[in-house]
Amino acid sequence: MQRYIITAAMLAAFAAPSFAGGPVAVADDPAPAAAPAPAAVHDWSGPYVGLSYGRTSGDLNDSFTVYDYETGSAAGGFLGYNLQRGRVVYGAELAYSSVNDAILVGAGGDDSLDSLLDLRGRIGFAAGKALVYGAVGYSRGELTVNGTDSPSVSGTSLGLGVDFMLGQRAFVGIDYTSRNLSGTNDNPGNTFDIDTTVNSVGLRVGLSF
Repeated sequence: MQRYIITAAMLAAFAAPSFAGGPVAVADDPAPAAAPAPAAVHDWSGPYVGLSYGRTSGDLNDSFTVYDYETGSAAGGFLGYNLQRGRVVYGAELAYSSVNDAILVGAGGDDSLDSLLDLRGRIGFAAGKALVYGAVGYSRGELTVNGTDSPSVSGTSLGLGVDFMLGQRAFVGIDYTSRNLSGTNDNPGNTFDIDTTVNSVGLRVGLSF
């Protein structure tokens, strides 16, 4: 009899979990949320062209007096080529601007800056669809002196700017460039050295290919 009681007790012990709803399943830990994907970096590689419009300022030393330029306007175009390695973008650019109203204050009204030509190298950093860059290069300016003389000045330039891509090809930007130029007015009856600083800040619109 005692054997039957022990056997029944053992069966009851094994059956108890079934009547209590069975073993409790332990839920897995939730998977960690995926980190947001980094913003895609635009590929700036290849040629590009565009138009620019800005304002000019600066001064000119003609060996006798230092004159300031009246604030002028500069309208022109540019073309260049970029190479990209990771986020680093580098390349070369050629730009031409026709300058208006950059007359030397106090020089009689017939002395002015007429045009600018810039050849420069650029290196920058791509962040999303923006390109922040610095530039260094060679610049040349054409002047009118005494109403008839047309001396040229040339020298170095330094620049900073940012371009922002719109869609896949069009971009807009802003650029600041400072130029230190020098030359000589070669008129036999009126020869003198010229040193001039020309600063410009302008808006750019362009297309990349």
